[in-house]
Amino acid sequence: MSSGITLSAATRQNLLSLQDTAALLSTTQTRLSTGKKVNTALDGPVNYFTAQGLTSRSSALNNLLDGVSNGIQTIQAANTGLTKLRGLTDQLKSVAQQALSASNAFTAKAAIPSTALPGATANNLLSVGPTTAVGELAVGDDLATKPKTATGPAQTDIASMRNTIFGSSTPAVGDTGDLVIDGKTITLTAGTDDTDGNSLATAITAKLGTAGSDVTVAYNTTTKTFTATGKSDGTAFMIGTDAKTKAILGDTQPAAYGKAQTASSVDVTDANAIKTALFPSGSTATISIDGVTISLTKEIDGTDPDTLSKSINNQLKAAGSAVTTKVMSTGSPAVKTLVATGTSDGGVFAIGSDATTKGLFSAAPVAGTFIPTATSLATGLGYVAGDTFTVNGQVVTVGRTDTLSSLAQKVTAATNGTVSATYDVTNKKFSFTAVDSATAIVLGDGSTSTAKVSKLGFAAITNYSAGQGTTVADTSGLVPVQKFTKSKLDGQTITVRVGDGNFVSLTFGTVAGQISTLNQLNAALAPANAMATIDSTTGAIKVSTTNEAGGDNLLLTASNTGTGNPFSSSTSTAIIGGDGANARNGMVNTYNNLLNQIDQMAADAGFNGTNLLAGDTINVSFNEQATSSLKVSGTAVTAAGLYLTPIESVDFQDSNSINAVIKKINSANSALQSQASTLGANLAVVQNRQDFTKQMINVLDTGAANLTNADLNEEAANSQALSTRNSLGISALSLANQAQQGILQLLR
Repeated sequence: MSSGITLSAATRQNLLSLQDTAALLSTTQTRLSTGKKVNTALDGPVNYFTAQGLTSRSSALNNLLDGVSNGIQTIQAANTGLTKLRGLTDQLKSVAQQALSASNAFTAKAAIPSTALPGATANNLLSVGPTTAVGELAVGDDLATKPKTATGPAQTDIASMRNTIFGSSTPAVGDTGDLVIDGKTITLTAGTDDTDGNSLATAITAKLGTAGSDVTVAYNTTTKTFTATGKSDGTAFMIGTDAKTKAILGDTQPAAYGKAQTASSVDVTDANAIKTALFPSGSTATISIDGVTISLTKEIDGTDPDTLSKSINNQLKAAGSAVTTKVMSTGSPAVKTLVATGTSDGGVFAIGSDATTKGLFSAAPVAGTFIPTATSLATGLGYVAGDTFTVNGQVVTVGRTDTLSSLAQKVTAATNGTVSATYDVTNKKFSFTAVDSATAIVLGDGSTSTAKVSKLGFAAITNYSAGQGTTVADTSGLVPVQKFTKSKLDGQTITVRVGDGNFVSLTFGTVAGQISTLNQLNAALAPANAMATIDSTTGAIKVSTTNEAGGDNLLLTASNTGTGNPFSSSTSTAIIGGDGANARNGMVNTYNNLLNQIDQMAADAGFNGTNLLAGDTINVSFNEQATSSLKVSGTAVTAAGLYLTPIESVDFQDSNSINAVIKKINSANSALQSQASTLGANLAVVQNRQDFTKQMINVLDTGAANLTNADLNEEAANSQALSTRNSLGISALSLANQAQQGILQLLR
């Protein structure tokens, strides 16, 4: 018989149930306390080991975050340094700009002048002065203007002369002989006037003067000839047609009747001829000359031609007419006529159309030769009153009473003084003069056939450029061409260089691409940082440096062509000094002190022993195998590396030098900005990977938790249910025990 305690089935069942409940409750309590439903491999080997792997990687990535953070701070430190270094370059630029606006450091720029260029102006560097256009032809050049002359055959010796004059080679003292010259009968006396040819000529001249003639006679000892010469204004005269006079002075008359307009009468040799012409049926007559009515009486005025001429002249003069009459003798036997002569200034006159006047002067006046003077009428040149011509497009009108002098004055008035005109009496030439070197002269004809500038001597050339000075016509060729003295500058070449800058070569002239004005010269010199000015008094051109390059040297090379270059090859140096130089020198020290800060600041831009601005390199790993990383290579930042070097006073002497310094500063600033951009891009990458790593760690941790973590709500509910279940089991066990106790009591 067994001695063990025997449990009832109900009790045993209740105990087993309580054991299961206690086990489940213990598991639930463990889950609630750890928060995990998988705490060991026994709880779920797949989830447990998977979660372990995820947690391990998460931990490894978390360890990398420190290195990433260090990389970020290292980059940020370098970036901060670059930002502040750019601030330093801004300060350097500010100092340079202050120097740029300070007073000039030079008291005189480098400059090289030319020799004097009289007439040169800013608008015409090649000018030699205002253009004066001189007519190519003399006015009246085709008209007789020289004294009239008559020359006889050779008289080899005094014997032949005496034979001609006195009818014997050995005349007796006191014998006489007559010659007729200029209407005057000259009586020569043997033994007084006939020593030799010269004495004869002297005697003839003296006797002509006594008789009122202007004709002179000279004897040429070389040609053995006598020559009679009229007035220098070309007034004509007649020589006698008798044998003696013809033997001495030849049988060719020196000219027609004078230089002015003339009208010849019919035969008035004696009283009968005069009566026939003027008094055919009465004792008085009236004629008209030059608009003057002249009254004549047969008994007083008709006795001889000289008396008639004198009476007519007196009445013409009294009426204000300049026309005169003169008795002229022609032919053999001699026929005497009256010749009415107008003025030598080109004036015209008319004779009456009445029968009496026409009976005396059978033909209208004819034009004679015209010798123009300043007071000559312009109509004498062939102009008709009302004719016009143009000067630089301005109209000049020829008036009926205009003289050559007043016509010239009209040119000045018509052009408002931009062009003046003069008439040279000696050379009988018109000239037009521009008011300045910038004014050209263009002449033009009028609209009528007589309105031609050729009447002023300008037949082939009517267009004259500005600044040519005195311009005459060279008529040696087939076509007249302008002839004037060119500027010494014309055709010359210079080469200019400022400091170490570019060479600029230029040639002066009027051909396309050449230089003729100051504006063109300055435009050509600008690339060389040079400029030019002109002396308004001497015309000298001065080439100098610009203010921007005022502290630099100037080199000018001149090539000589033709008459020689007014520039000479030379070098000029600027004069440095004054308050401006002192101020700029002080700024040089400030600049260099700031420059030293660049190296110092760059050296202090490290983090944790690493300085990207010193050329260090960092390698930031982004995964546990180090297969993903970023290498950030630094660049050593120094003033020298940025091409910023200490400057000297010469670097702040002029604007160009300062601008060169500013250009370097701008380049350095751009280099720093580029480096900062590179670091910024790397920083963004590292920060992005930092965020990525943090999120990956969270993903891994979440994944591991999802595999092992318990549902606390579920476990709490389970715990509550198991507690209730446990209580019920205990109660059931207690009831079962009570039932057994009751049976035992019955058994007792």
